[in-house]
Amino acid sequence: MTLQWIPLEALDPHPENANRLPARLLEKLKAHLERTGLYEPLVVRPIGTDRAMETCPGDSAPGSRASRDDLKSEISGLRCRYQILNGHHRARALRQLGHTRARCDVWEVDDDEARLLLATLNRLEGRDDPSARARLVARLAEGRSAEDLARLLPEPPDAVERLLRLAQPPPGPLAPEAIAPIARPMTFFLAEEQYALVGEALREVGHDQTPPGRGPAAPRPKRADTLERLALWYLESRGLR
Repeated sequence: MTLQWIPLEALDPHPENANRLPARLLEKLKAHLERTGLYEPLVVRPIGTDRAMETCPGDSAPGSRASRDDLKSEISGLRCRYQILNGHHRARALRQLGHTRARCDVWEVDDDEARLLLATLNRLEGRDDPSARARLVARLAEGRSAEDLARLLPEPPDAVERLLRLAQPPPGPLAPEAIAPIARPMTFFLAEEQYALVGEALREVGHDQTPPGRGPAAPRPKRADTLERLALWYLESRGLR
């Protein structure tokens, strides 16, 4: 593995690359590159010659002894090419911004290993913890608006707003009088005999208690009254009261 500056015109995308970047995120990547000039090196492999590293030395990374004349000679006669394994979108963004070369990590791998790397390098990644991401975005929001952050971060404006709300401390407890009573459903499992008994009780409490022809019908009992009468009826029917 060697770190080199390689002309973008010598970099070919891997024909089996399956990774795609939405246009919205590509524009954010370009804005980041234009603003900072910083990016992870592309991972590439030499192709087209048996002794690629000797015929296409490129321009070594800062700190090496290689001369920048190597880059000029490579541009004038591209004797081999490089295939991108990781960094297709960075290469595309650099080209659109007018760059002529990219910082690349050159790996000597065969076709099968290249496919394996292509299938893993773009997928082996972690996932943000929402709370930690929210705290990070909140720190970045100090002195910046949500709109400014949305121009810098991958998230759209509404997602940035949600992260900022998530980073806020939780509200204090409500006063007891502000808490509305919560209805709690109850489930009963009844044997056939019990089911018939409850059904009979429900029919009983639903009937008018005033005999026919002896005055106006009594109003149907309210739920509380009905349930109380049902409970009493059940206890009495079982000899428990």
